[in-house]
Order: sequence, then C-alpha cells, then structure tokens
Amino acid sequence: MKYSFRILLIIQLVGLSSAAKPQSKYFIGFTDKANSPYTISNPEQFLSIRSIERRTRQNLALTESDLPVNPSYLDTLANMGITIHFPLRWMNGVVATISTPDQLTQIQNIPFVSGIKEIYTPTKEHKSSKFTIEEPQSQPFSKPDKDAPNYGISATQVNMLNGHILHGNGFLGEGIEIAVLDAGFYNVDSHPVFDSLWMNKRILGTKDFVNPTSNIYNEHAHGMMVLSIMGGYANGQLVGTAPHARYWLIRTEDASSEQLVEEYNWAAGAEFADSAGADIINTSLGYTTFDVPSQSHTYSELDGDRTVITRAANMAASKGMLVVVSAGNDGTSPWYYISAPADSPKVLTVGAVDGNRNKAAFSSFGPTADERVKPDLCAMGVGTIIATTDGLVGSGNGTSFSAPLISGMMACLWQAKPNLTVSELMESVVSASSSFNSPNNEIGYGIPDFALAMPVGTYSYKPNIRIIPNPFSSQVQIYLPLEIDEAVSCQLLTPSGLTLYMCRQITENGVLRINIPESLPKGLYIFHIAAGNQAFNLKAIKD
Repeated sequence: MKYSFRILLIIQLVGLSSAAKPQSKYFIGFTDKANSPYTISNPEQFLSIRSIERRTRQNLALTESDLPVNPSYLDTLANMGITIHFPLRWMNGVVATISTPDQLTQIQNIPFVSGIKEIYTPTKEHKSSKFTIEEPQSQPFSKPDKDAPNYGISATQVNMLNGHILHGNGFLGEGIEIAVLDAGFYNVDSHPVFDSLWMNKRILGTKDFVNPTSNIYNEHAHGMMVLSIMGGYANGQLVGTAPHARYWLIRTEDASSEQLVEEYNWAAGAEFADSAGADIINTSLGYTTFDVPSQSHTYSELDGDRTVITRAANMAASKGMLVVVSAGNDGTSPWYYISAPADSPKVLTVGAVDGNRNKAAFSSFGPTADERVKPDLCAMGVGTIIATTDGLVGSGNGTSFSAPLISGMMACLWQAKPNLTVSELMESVVSASSSFNSPNNEIGYGIPDFALAMPVGTYSYKPNIRIIPNPFSSQVQIYLPLEIDEAVSCQLLTPSGLTLYMCRQITENGVLRINIPESLPKGLYIFHIAAGNQAFNLKAIKD
C-alpha cells in the first residue's frame, strides 16, 4: 500500500477542520490572457514592491505567467452561476464548483476554455492517520527575555547545523519573509512560544485556500508546530532557527481528506506568497495517494515536472523564491519514495536524521523517477523540539520538522548573503554539507554546515591557528587549539568564495591533516574551518 502526505505522529493532533461540501470541484483552464487590463510593464498592479524587488535583485524578467487571469473570463463564469474559489495565474485557470451537468456542458463550449478536470469528488473514503506524531512530552514554559538565546533542549537540532554560529554573528533571519504552507495554525495567536513574533510584528498575515471563512488559528495544529521550529522563542527550551524572520501563514492542506484539489490549493498559496513578496516557502506537505484512486500518483510521475504541485514549486523557484520541502515519512513502507513536490529539481528536499546524525528509518528517499538524488539535505527530525497544543514545549518526529529547521537557517544565511540568487544560495549550502563529495539517495548531500556556508570574512581571525606548509602541494596540516577535540569541517574556497572541496574529520592532538586533490590548480586559496562554536579562515598558496 502507498501512503500519502504522512506526518510521523502516533496520536491525533488537536485541531478542527471544515467539512467538505458535497459538490465536485474542477480546474477550468483558459486558452490565453489576451485583452487583459494587466501588462508586464505595470507589475505594481498585481505584485507587491517586495515581489518586484526580488525579481530585480536576481535579474529575473517578468513573463506572461506573472499576469493575472483575464478578469473578463472570470466574469463570464460567474454570470453563469459558477462558484469560483480562486484563480491561478501560473496555470491560467480557476478552481471552481460546477453544480449541474448543464453548467458543465456550457463551460465546455466556451471558446476561451481549454479544458476541465475534476479535482475534488465527494467521497466517504478518507486516508487515515494523516497527521500522527509521537505524544508530545510537554516541558514547563519560560517567557522570552532580552538576553542572548539559551537553546536549552533545542540546542541539538540547532547546533547540528552550526546554526548557533550564524545566530551568534547576528544572523537571525532579519529582513527575510517566510511563507508557511500547511494544514492550519492552531493557537498561534495565543501560544506563548510565539509572543516574540507578535510583539515584534513578525506575523504578517494569513490566507486560507481550504475554507476562506474559517479561523486559521482554530484549524489543525501541524502548521503551528512547524512554525515554532523556525520562529518560536522560549528561552532555555526552544529557540527557532529564524526567530527574527517574518511569516505568512497560509492554509492549503485539508487535513480531513486527501484529494487532488489540495495540490491546486498549494499552487494558489505559492502564488499568494510570491505576490506578497515572500522570500522562502516552507511546505511540510507531500502527496502520492488520494481518496479517489484515479487521482493518485505513480512513481513514474515523480520526474520533477509532472504533478501539479511540483510544477507549481518549479514556478515558485523561477520567481526567485527558495522552496523547502519535507521528503516524506514513508521510508519503511512499500512506497518508500519521496512525494510530490519533493521530486522537483528546483527545491531543497529535506530528509530526517536523529540526534546522533543517523538517518531516521521513516525518512523517505529517492531517487526520483528520472534518477536524480533526493533528498538534497537532512536535518534533525527525531525528537525535534516543537510547540505543543497545550501551550507548552515538547518533541515530535517527522520530516515535517526537519524541513523548517533548514528553512529557518536558509533565512539566516540569505540575510548574511543578501546578493545571492536562489540557485546560488542553494548551491552554497549543498556544497557545505557532510556528504557533498559522495551523495546518495538515503541522505542526499547530507547534513549542512551553515558555518561553512557563511561569507568569507564573517568571522574574526584566530591568531593561534597555523597552516603548514604554506605554500603547499599535496597535503596541509592545520594546527588548531587543543581544546577543539570534536569533528572539524574544512571547506576549500577560491578567493571569490567558490567551494572546490570539503571534508569533515576528527583532529589528532589538535592537528587537522588534509589531502589536497592533485588536480587543484596553482594559486591562492582560503581554508574555511568550523568546529563547535569556532570558525576562521586561513589563506594559503598552492605551488
């Protein structure tokens, strides 16, 4: 049996969901955007200033896909009595309810309609245990304070990524906007772990594409837990990976069912995030099997450009947004592969490891149908510290929780490297990951070291560090302080910051011995070293 959109939980989370209306929903595609009042020359009519600036900063041209759906086409459908739920500019169409066979026939005969597809069918069959996690182990709660962050029990998940080093250098996600696409955000408006976000006006707004009339803070708790991993702050217990970022909370997943319409909801959510000016999308969602079997995906469809949600993720990336996706939790199931949109070549797909850096058995893996390595990265998804439904702090398991760890750290890194394009940002992290030189379909390129990915020159130089010989040929010995007795990461960079080689190893009495590839050309290089909460750069010449 295949499993779809699975969050590794063992109990049912608290949250409410709206009952689906007993009417089918359809995607109605349009042939063109002709005779529209919107033009590429006036993008401020349909995109925010931040959205336009994101494109400008990354040299991304506006295209026809950016133009809204022709409003006259929407008027035509509305005048026929069609209930339009939302338009989709990237796909040039609408999601709508068609009430009668006569309406369906009428629509099929409209010249500007290119096709109609049923995407929601009323059914009593629903996938069970869709959101199940381990019973959260609640901890006493501490209010935020103004002192330096004390990670407490969340230290492992942050330190594994060397995220504390970025935080210690002042990179906490300031100025970066993250859109969280999820199933609901239960009690985000009252949970004390989010007090810091509210006090500093870092919750920018909400949008519900499942039921626009619902209260998103009364819906499912999964999004609340995901948000807490990035933006939560409970000093001494939980410090999120991007506590100073700003957040959009967007509901696209209907936790009460599993139907294809949710992929269209996600596309609408991604479009909203784009137009609002978000920099990053975190989506701890994935789809394979639906309540209506004919809607379900096959492995062959996971080729990076086939499913609706993957195409939408690709489009989001083309607009300059970083899309971070959980790999899925089916690693021990007959369907062990990643889900959609984790198959996209343009997203960061995140698997799960435990606190000892070992792959979590449940973490889904690749390859994709076209034989690409997936996941891309891994982070802690076993015993991850999260906010719980009782207003406290606890732990949970799942790639749903490893993905936001990465999203938050990417926000911090983008703050440190604001001029990078989204592809350059992704490359800088992948190249600073533990298995960069030997990726595989279990953990991808491994666990990223964000200290290695930081800009050259961020850290202050430590004068008691030596590199011998200098100039070097085939091997260097780097003499470190004896107090550094843990695994050390070394990244070999060009003066411009391009990563050529990386390794991670244990020192011998404070000495790090590195074999240099013979193919390395002569010239000046930078050795970027990170261990624990220390990092530094050394210049050396290959002769």
